[in-house]
Amino acid sequence: MKKSLAMGAALIALTTMSVLPVACSSRRAAPRTSLRMQKDTIGYATRVDQVEALVRLVDSLEAPRYISNAAAFPTMKKGLMIGAICPHDDYLYAGRGYVHVMREVKAPRAILFGVSHTARRRGIQGKLVFDDFAAWKSAYGNCPVSPIRDEIIAALPPDLVLVDDTIHSEEHSLEGFLPVLMYYVPKVEIVPILVTRMSDRFDGAVDTLSAVIANILEKNHWKLGEDVVILISADCVHYGDEEWGGRNYAPFGADQQAYDRGVAQERDVIQSSLIGALSDERIGVFREKIDNNDFQQPYKITWCGVYSIPFGLSVLERVAERARGGAPEGFMLVYGTSIDPPKLPLDGTGLGVTAIANLHHWVGYTAIGYW
Repeated sequence: MKKSLAMGAALIALTTMSVLPVACSSRRAAPRTSLRMQKDTIGYATRVDQVEALVRLVDSLEAPRYISNAAAFPTMKKGLMIGAICPHDDYLYAGRGYVHVMREVKAPRAILFGVSHTARRRGIQGKLVFDDFAAWKSAYGNCPVSPIRDEIIAALPPDLVLVDDTIHSEEHSLEGFLPVLMYYVPKVEIVPILVTRMSDRFDGAVDTLSAVIANILEKNHWKLGEDVVILISADCVHYGDEEWGGRNYAPFGADQQAYDRGVAQERDVIQSSLIGALSDERIGVFREKIDNNDFQQPYKITWCGVYSIPFGLSVLERVAERARGGAPEGFMLVYGTSIDPPKLPLDGTGLGVTAIANLHHWVGYTAIGYW
């Protein structure tokens, strides 16, 4: 059942634990000069030559898949991609996914929905976490934050908003997007948003933010895909019984048969909920399969996109419904893991990895575009 965007006009009472939102009024008085520095300089590119090497290699390896994807999904040729799910792990493991997504981006403004890996530890839920930086440092220079961020914040209920530069500075789930995104769209501006657990406030928060974004598009005569794109950050399953902070994420065991079962489970999640015509029902299937509905034990399956994917896709669905009168359609551009295919052979570039990859510790990645 579609939720009415009119609900977005209502103020919704969202709670947080132990953290209060930063007041916006005085903060807006001074011009911004702050720069968000890059957190991870091992797994992500810090130089232009690293980005170019990544893109060249992925293009050479994935050229046949580019062609087969276009043949299998003719909608790709009929219009611009309006949104996507993109991995955020180290480039050597997940680089194929980055390139598959970012090569389809044409819009000069990107609204980014990221994972907040520290929200639960900080006791934060029921919040959309914004930053107050003027720009984010990247391999291609400073990527400016779009002025529409302030417009979005001002239009949202204060109880939904948390402005916290520290949380954004410590989070890696969005910074990896920027070098590859700026390779394809050099003048891009971003609106970085980290998504926390919404629980029973999910629908109200989605409706509110969707209405705000749709109003901005209408006011500026902007189109999805052409002027604004929505990109969602998420890696898939985190699997194994080693180097997960003492936690065991290996429900099937940790041998080859267990790996095969884990990958089959991944493909079932993607097939049943993330590709095809986007709808509340299919997004609900994703939440049912992944979300344990428990703040302290959030996962049925350990996808770090447990919150960013359903929230970002729901916003995309509602904005597209209002802007275009129809639901987006999703297509899986690529899927892989940190084991298969093997990490990208980019020796000599200075790019590294921040975790092991074997049957006892692996991560899944998918790139899904929406048209």
